[in-house]
Order: sequence, then C-alpha cells, then structure tokens
Amino acid sequence: MTVNVGKPMKLAPHLHRLGNDVVACYLVDTDEGITLIDAGLPGHWRDLQAELRSLGKSVDDIRGLVLTHGDSDHIGFAERLRSEHGVPVFVHAADA
Repeated sequence: MTVNVGKPMKLAPHLHRLGNDVVACYLVDTDEGITLIDAGLPGHWRDLQAELRSLGKSVDDIRGLVLTHGDSDHIGFAERLRSEHGVPVFVHAADA
C-alpha cells in the first residue's frame, strides 16, 4: 500500500484534502471564506498553513471547523484554531 505522507491534494474546484491516506481533513474554499471538515492530527497544522499560503489565504479566512466526531485523528489542531484564532468549532453534543 502506498501512503501519501502529507501532500495536500485538490479534489474539486473548491475542495482540498490535507493529511495522508489514513488521516485527513478537508478544506472547502468559497467566496464567503473557508470551512474545514475535521482537524486531522496536530502535525497537520503545517499542512494547513502551507495549503492556505498556496491559496493566498490565512487562518483569518477560516470561518468555521466542523468535526465529524471526536476521535483523536479528527480533532488534531481544533483547539489551536479555537483558542488562538477564535475559529468556531462545531461538533455533535455527544462528542463535545
């Protein structure tokens, strides 16, 4: 099995995948701003920064983070976005 070791990938015109073949998060880039789906692992923070730079964007362009569930491979940099950058994080009450 070949594993992608962290190269961001454009999946569609406004959809980007960050992480690797096992753990990933998704960036949705629209005119209204960026929404992230999941936050991967803490080390994916570097991938996020690189992808934002490649799009000419910054963390200030992120409007929200949706966590599909609270497993450790989905919440990686969520608290950093929330506490250091004020990004709202949305998660089901059972995972909060």
